[in-house]
Amino acid sequence: MALNKAVLPDTNRNLEKLYEEFITRARALGAEVYRVPNLDKARELVGKLVQEMGVRKVALAESPLVTALDLAAAVAGAGAEVTGGNPRERAEAADLGISSFEMAIAETGTLVQDATEINRRLVSMLPPAHLALVSTNRLVGTLQEAINNLAARGQIPGYLAFVSGPSRTADIERVLTIGVHGPGKVVVIFIDEGGDAGE
Repeated sequence: MALNKAVLPDTNRNLEKLYEEFITRARALGAEVYRVPNLDKARELVGKLVQEMGVRKVALAESPLVTALDLAAAVAGAGAEVTGGNPRERAEAADLGISSFEMAIAETGTLVQDATEINRRLVSMLPPAHLALVSTNRLVGTLQEAINNLAARGQIPGYLAFVSGPSRTADIERVLTIGVHGPGKVVVIFIDEGGDAGE
């Protein structure tokens, strides 16, 4: 379900400030954050990251943005393969999951995904690493703004994922462990132009 662009406020005047706040928060949580000017540069960066990470298998969650980027070709060009089979098998077999997100919240370094469709949920949770794609103009300042934008759609999605860095958990002895209940590595790519492709 695509987010209606008209719902988002005009944040051009403070977009740079929001982006800086997001990267500060997200990096503090252990995420890597990149920003590219357009779809071509995003495709190049995905290929480069796949190679640098030594990824052999990638699970893609189809979306208009993933399709516009032709990520299957970018992944193949980087020497990896896109996994096949049912959604769970694809996600379990992958070293890296790639999916798009509807929004990013600057105040917490959080990504917001309509994960009602099971494939998006599995791809963002099962592989040990996740690459998140989001349009730069989908940055909002606060959680309240994100909720207001979702409510203005007319129907809030049945399943929302809020992702703030790699998965973390702690036991009763306060021993922090990364990557137990989700990816141990999260990489975010903001796309300035074309990130709303097909939506």
